[in-house]
Amino acid sequence: MDLIDLRILRLLRKNARESLGTIGDQLGISKATVSRRIARLEEEGYVNAYTMRVNIGKLGLMRALIALQVVGGPLSAVIEELKRFPGIQYAYKVFGDHSLICEVYSTSVDALYDLIQDKIVGIPNVQRVEVDILIERIPINEDAMFDLALPMTDAHESKERG
Repeated sequence: MDLIDLRILRLLRKNARESLGTIGDQLGISKATVSRRIARLEEEGYVNAYTMRVNIGKLGLMRALIALQVVGGPLSAVIEELKRFPGIQYAYKVFGDHSLICEVYSTSVDALYDLIQDKIVGIPNVQRVEVDILIERIPINEDAMFDLALPMTDAHESKERG
């Protein structure tokens, strides 16, 4: 991993469908070099997948985070129960006031309420449930992961040069 690799990742984060030639032109390297570097980044596990962002409002959906406190039983049992509900996309194990935070899609506030009250609250060992409806995603620094990786890359390059 070096600075060119990070610059490639930044460009792919902005547009995963960007052509190799365009990336090469922007970085001053050949299309073949970009291709080899991307293949290596994928092979080494830096790139796990390519994805797209969907406008959920156009689909008639809203998104929420549901935080669960699980007490007296294994998280794995609660996670297995959550898998039964199609509106839950992800469950994150977290360290803090909650045990799990679920990323949920819903067709309405009423449907979200029903999911929580009729289903989630009834899962054994779920003690507390809190919900936050997501209104707007506001980018602060979409390159934060790359900015924080720079010191690691600089240190790695210094070792290679020294």
